[in-house]
Parts: sequence; structure tokens; C-alpha cells
Amino acid sequence: MNEQVQEFTSKNGIEKIIAFSGGADEEKEAVERIIQDSMIYFKDCPVAILTGGTSWGIPKFATEVAKDYGLKTIGVMPARGEKYALNSLDLKLVVAPEYGQSEYGDESGVFAKLSDGVEIIGGSAGTAIEFYHVMKINSRIKDYQDKGTSEEAFKVVAPIAGVGGFSDTIYSLEIARAIPEAVPRDRLHFGGDAAKYILNKLGLYQEG
Repeated sequence: MNEQVQEFTSKNGIEKIIAFSGGADEEKEAVERIIQDSMIYFKDCPVAILTGGTSWGIPKFATEVAKDYGLKTIGVMPARGEKYALNSLDLKLVVAPEYGQSEYGDESGVFAKLSDGVEIIGGSAGTAIEFYHVMKINSRIKDYQDKGTSEEAFKVVAPIAGVGGFSDTIYSLEIARAIPEAVPRDRLHFGGDAAKYILNKLGLYQEG
């Protein structure tokens, strides 16, 4: 899988991977507006858009909008979800279970490791798994940075407030407040603001 991703990013000039994480139950029009507003900022950047790759909710709409803007798309899913995969994905990654039968969440480690930045919109348990996996990596990076043994970049998280679900909860979590390099202190309410925050942190945002 590593070689597959490296070949894909190299071939397409991709420098960073931006993920969209969230639930399928949030208010549809609000979520679609947030994603549209975000993608306007991502469209001219050397990034690929990562989602769960399945044919509903945020994965479906984020993939569709990314394709409309000419961005490359990646979907990562458990073996259980492969039959629901979007046909329009540029790269499909299917994660086999390490133990027992396939379950949603098996893919969260790959999702977290692939992501350089994550925009989170609503969500519940599955979104929380992805967030905590990203933040576990960030905790290790912060520990190494504090010891002066690493300059590895943090994985940036941009939670959208005001849509309900897990993304609202993130701002009150101790792990988020403990790593301000990775999670904003002030709440983000709009897709454009979330996109600019991610791109600024990744060194890709150019004013105007």
C-alpha cells in the first residue's frame, strides 16, 4: 500500500493529502455548503482529497466536489465497505481486518497516517476514532519536538463548529487544547476558514 500511495502522489504532483471526516446524518445543505466553500481554496493547490470513499454522506459529496474542481481523490475503506465504493475515486485503498471480520474503523489507522490535514464536519463514533488516531500521532510528534529530537510536522485538524456532532465536541477536549499547533483554539464555523487554516499550517496558502 505504501508503494501504491507513493506512486500515486508522485505521478500526480501531490504534496499534501487533505481528508474530510464526518457523519452522514448532519443537515445536508449546511454540510454541502461547508464542503463547497472549502474546496474553492483547495482547488489550485498540490493536494489530493481523502475520504472514506463510500457512496453516501460526506465521503460522496466531498469526492464529487473535489472531482468537479479537478482534484485527485483517494478513498480508504474497510473490506466491509468495498462494495459501496465510489467508482469515481482516483485511488481506492481497501484495508483488510487484522483480526476477525471486517468492521468500519479498521481503516482509521491508514486514514490518519495518510492525512496531512483533516477537516471534520459533525460525525459520531467513526469520526471520533479517526480524530483520536490523528491526535495520538500528534501527541507522539509533540513529545519528540519538546525533547528536541524531531522536527516532524503536526497533522492539522480543522473541526467545524455549529453543525452538531463530534466536531463541536473537539473544541472542549483536553487533547485538542494541549496541542494548539494542530487544533485551532478559536472555533471555525465556515468551510473557507477551515481550508485556510489547514493550508496556512501546511505552508500552502497564498493570499488572494
